[in-house]
Amino acid sequence: MQLPDVAWLDLPTGPLAYRRSGTGPPLLLIHGWGGSWRYWLGAFATLAEHHDVIALDLPGFGDSPPPRGAATLTELTAITIAAADALGLDTLSLGGHSLGAALALLFANAQPARVKRLVLTSFGLPRTAQEEMIFAGLHMQMQANAALWAPWLDLYAPWVAALRPWNQSFWMTPPLPALIAARAVYNVAEVPYAALALGTADMTLMHPRVALESASCSGDPAIAAAARTTALPSLVLNGREDPIFPPAAATALFRALPNSSLVLLDHCGHVPMAEHPMPFYSTLEAFLN
Repeated sequence: MQLPDVAWLDLPTGPLAYRRSGTGPPLLLIHGWGGSWRYWLGAFATLAEHHDVIALDLPGFGDSPPPRGAATLTELTAITIAAADALGLDTLSLGGHSLGAALALLFANAQPARVKRLVLTSFGLPRTAQEEMIFAGLHMQMQANAALWAPWLDLYAPWVAALRPWNQSFWMTPPLPALIAARAVYNVAEVPYAALALGTADMTLMHPRVALESASCSGDPAIAAAARTTALPSLVLNGREDPIFPPAAATALFRALPNSSLVLLDHCGHVPMAEHPMPFYSTLEAFLN
């Protein structure tokens, strides 16, 4: 398989990197926190024959520089919609992983006539009203912390960029990638070491301010509100052993979405596209078709 070359969009918020390959209906894929377009490598191998597969690098992740504004949930959603506009995608299917799932959900909620199908991977909602209130409080606290630290992290960013080659070399040294992945992956022994190393490399590429600001999106009440009013065909696709969004959280999301289905993959953690790529992509393709 020949991987697509990087291409660029010139958006008002700054340049945005993406990869595109395949023929058929457009499928826009959005990675999660700490990731990049490389989380969707399997999509180009399995879906590009029947779909126009487009994978973004969100601002401040992968090859994309940080946005000119704050990397809030609202701003990242607006940037994703602007990217779809710039790519000329009048109608499309959307797929998102973790943070990317939140962006895909808000995109679909804002422009439902434009989105044909929605795939939300490794994502969920608070399980009770009390839990929702707790997460909303944490979200507000994290937002305040992000606003306080953002100017200092921008000053720190050039040092991070200068030291990145040495930082990557250190964190990609065995067994560190496996130790890091063990926090999210169910069984690291079943994942190729190259995939673990790529995931670790992606985390070192994060812009420090964007890393904090985007993490503060967690618990935003807008996500649950969007789920309850997004009626287009949706698939919630999670690992049954996901330690970040466990099955109960995925089930809460499934129940909130008016027109959705739920698939839980056995012996799978937070990164199903790397842990069990064949059942993951076959399930995804069946839903899209």
